[in-house]
Amino acid sequence: MEEFDVDDSEQGLLSGRRSGREFRQVESSSFLNIVIRPLRVVFNILAIPLYPIFSLLRFIFRALRIPLPNFGSFTFSYRPLGPGSSHEARDPKSVAERWVRALEEETGAVCIGRSANRRRERGNGHSVATGVAGPSNLTARGGAWEEGSSGVGEGELKLLPDFFLGGYEEFARTCQKDIKVGCVIIVSEEHDDVAEFKRSTLTDPSLLRVIQENDILVWGGDIRDREAWGASQKLQATTYPFVAFIALQPRRAPASSAPPAPMMTILSRHQGPSIPSTSAPTAAQTLVAHLNEHLLPRVNPFLDKLRAQATERDRERKLREEQDRAFAESARKDAERIEKRRQQERAAAEEKQRAAEAEARAAEEQRKAEEAKKLWEAHRSEWRRWIRRGLVLREPRPGENGRGKTMRVGVRMPDGRRVVRFFGENDSVTSLYAYVDSLFIPPEFGQDVDPATPPGGAWVGESGLSGEMEKSGRTPEKWWGFKLVLAYPRREIPWEADKKIGEIDVLKGGGQVVVEFVADNDGLKGKGKGRSSAEPDDDDDEYHTEESD
Repeated sequence: MEEFDVDDSEQGLLSGRRSGREFRQVESSSFLNIVIRPLRVVFNILAIPLYPIFSLLRFIFRALRIPLPNFGSFTFSYRPLGPGSSHEARDPKSVAERWVRALEEETGAVCIGRSANRRRERGNGHSVATGVAGPSNLTARGGAWEEGSSGVGEGELKLLPDFFLGGYEEFARTCQKDIKVGCVIIVSEEHDDVAEFKRSTLTDPSLLRVIQENDILVWGGDIRDREAWGASQKLQATTYPFVAFIALQPRRAPASSAPPAPMMTILSRHQGPSIPSTSAPTAAQTLVAHLNEHLLPRVNPFLDKLRAQATERDRERKLREEQDRAFAESARKDAERIEKRRQQERAAAEEKQRAAEAEARAAEEQRKAEEAKKLWEAHRSEWRRWIRRGLVLREPRPGENGRGKTMRVGVRMPDGRRVVRFFGENDSVTSLYAYVDSLFIPPEFGQDVDPATPPGGAWVGESGLSGEMEKSGRTPEKWWGFKLVLAYPRREIPWEADKKIGEIDVLKGGGQVVVEFVADNDGLKGKGKGRSSAEPDDDDDEYHTEESD
């Protein structure tokens, strides 16, 4: 029965080559349609009263776990989808599910995978609903066989193999991809041996155990279905029931050439009746003996080798993936480090540019400040020379009473110089500030070259000075650039327009004043170095007022 010489390249198992035996839809003549259609309508009307009877019988048989007899065309549990059928369901999975459901109803058995679900539902107290067969990829079948094996022995629950729910081509590709032995079962309701084959062979515990233990993938169908009909043509089935085993096998090649890739091969075909059970070609004992003694011992070593190679390839693939992931992670970290370094460099360059721009702005501001300072110093120098000529009064002569009582004022400059000057009580505070201001004029500018009119065409006198201060936007302290402070006790003498010296209490009768630069006026710094504080000097200035005399 072994057919190792038969391969798929010749039988069209997975090839798209058309061998002349492809499925062709049978077209009925118009005469048959005219005759058969009315008869079919009449038959359906007459069969309506029989529907409840057959439904009741089906319910009783299933409740008593008695296999359903073959009622021929009155069995409504399965609607065939033959090559000429116009039924709307064409999906191979739906067709396979419908065929398995009909097989379960006819044999009173359930698929191994679904029996485990039924037992779990019973254990949880849930009702069992009739559904499709077990897992399409035969997953989690070991536990189901252990649970259902005891039921088979006790006669409580008959089991069927888990059928692959899909098309034949998909089934063959799955066997090739998963490196498994495939079992193809094709039946035809037109053959009398099919009913016994379903009840005895497909539910036999020894055959199910061999299928389960060797992880054989099972697919089945009725010849009236498109997928089963196409499979029967490719597998060259001549009678039914039909069982074939397929698996990957090495190609035959010359010894000198490299071994070619394995291909799907028809290992054996079994077709015909299943009775007697010990010698019939499709009997369970015959199939079990063939699998255990001939097919599996010859096929399993090669499949184990393929599985080991696939496992090794999978391990190498995973190793390459891990290496690729590690390389990608290392590349990602390197890219992050490079990007971080670039960001740091960009940040440093931007910070350096900002610092350079800030330095340039500071230099520009300093340059403008120095230019403004020079312009202000030149402007103040012109006013200072005009003030010396226009606002500094001469000292009162002895015996002169027009300017009030004579006062003797000692002035200590920031550079340490001491100067004594006599003023009249009626002289203005402006004359005192004007005299001190004239002491900052460099020696190279003589009094004979002082301007006769105020700079900028300002008014003459204190009114012109006040207008200049207001025009410059500076306070009197900042315009003068210094302030006068009584040495002891420390009292500040502020400048006020039209105020007389005699009206200042701290200067009544004279005294000593200290000149201090204003803090934010650097124009006069450097011209008079020395003490600029108003701390009292313990040394005697050797000057005395008239009252002290």
